[in-house]
Amino acid sequence: MGGGAAVSDPLSKAPEKIAGMFDRIGPSYDRMNGVMTFGRHGAWRRAAAREVARDLAGGGRALDACTGTADLALSIRREVPGATVVGTDFSQGMLTVGRAKTAGDPRIRLARADTLRLPFADAAFRSATVGWGIRNVADVSAALRELLRILAPAGRLHVLESARPAGWFGRLGFRLYFRGVVPWLGRLLARNAADAYNYLPKSAEAFAPAEEFAGLMRGSGFADVSWRSFAFGGVTLHSGTRPP
Repeated sequence: MGGGAAVSDPLSKAPEKIAGMFDRIGPSYDRMNGVMTFGRHGAWRRAAAREVARDLAGGGRALDACTGTADLALSIRREVPGATVVGTDFSQGMLTVGRAKTAGDPRIRLARADTLRLPFADAAFRSATVGWGIRNVADVSAALRELLRILAPAGRLHVLESARPAGWFGRLGFRLYFRGVVPWLGRLLARNAADAYNYLPKSAEAFAPAEEFAGLMRGSGFADVSWRSFAFGGVTLHSGTRPP
């Protein structure tokens, strides 16, 4: 990731802070995801993976940027058995967990890489995903442009992310849950990770609402941008196409 605010800022996206934070929570990350989403995160990942299946109907490779512990990469492989999925992340701790989970699958390849400077040629992938990682990038528009670069013409990007719902009721529930429940769960289930489970809900609350993020995608060069909402608007799946 690129540069960010001072490390003392609770929403700082300084690379060393974000990487260190995810390194610490790597061992408990999957368990926390299950508890925080009441087990629904798997269904949302499957929705993204099914979009990738449409992209790879004729074959090709998929990139899962900000792959974390590789759950989305694994979902893609289940939906597209013949696909090769490359997962990248800049947290070594998360990749260590992901490598243990994908060790028996030669078609999933994980590598440490910065989403702002992906080590791939132009047009290298027919599909790309980011699952709950785009809001942790220091420059979201630059990351979107980099993801556009590695996509082949007519290739598609799918971004799963948490953000503020549009309606007042959804916003109120979102705020109460992410400000109160999530930090408490983090202290309970992920010891020595209080900073992470304060940062994560605050970063979700500060992230662009669905329509605004769709505008960022269009401004970064994507066409045919659309989105679907889950969890009363607290989770969105955005999709966009690299123009031919």
